[in-house]
Amino acid sequence: MAMTSDSGRGMTAEERDEFLTTGAIFAKIATTMADGWPVLSPVWFDWLADDQAFLVVSKERTSMVQNLRRDARCGLLVDNPTTPYKRVSVQGEVTFLPADFDWITPARRMAERYLGAPGVAYAESTFGFPRVPFYVIARKFTTWNGEGFDRTFTAQTNWHEARP
Repeated sequence: MAMTSDSGRGMTAEERDEFLTTGAIFAKIATTMADGWPVLSPVWFDWLADDQAFLVVSKERTSMVQNLRRDARCGLLVDNPTTPYKRVSVQGEVTFLPADFDWITPARRMAERYLGAPGVAYAESTFGFPRVPFYVIARKFTTWNGEGFDRTFTAQTNWHEARP
């Protein structure tokens, strides 16, 4: 589809879920440092459509985790780097998972998704380091299907409430 057509629109829930569960596109999580400066962190994720949540398994010592412990609100963006330039942008809130949460099983799955079969061995070599699993619960979404003009050329961004 030509990038100059009028076919640009938000994704349907089905299109969004397919986009978030196929391929190996990073999510970028925006948090705020204690001094007020924003910071972005790229992460692997699993999209849990039924819960309207992104599962992330991070490292304990990252500024992202420290920032989220102080303020659970965050922005999250998943966008593909090639045309069509689809995107899902989220206003979310983090819920940290309990110490007994099995993060190893999804971490193996993510390693295979992002690095292929050899990635599992890499992931397993890091399992001894402290990890922090959490959900980014989507509160609001805005999406774009990647076709035609981005509608924000002519209209304000339209945020939709997430419904689990």
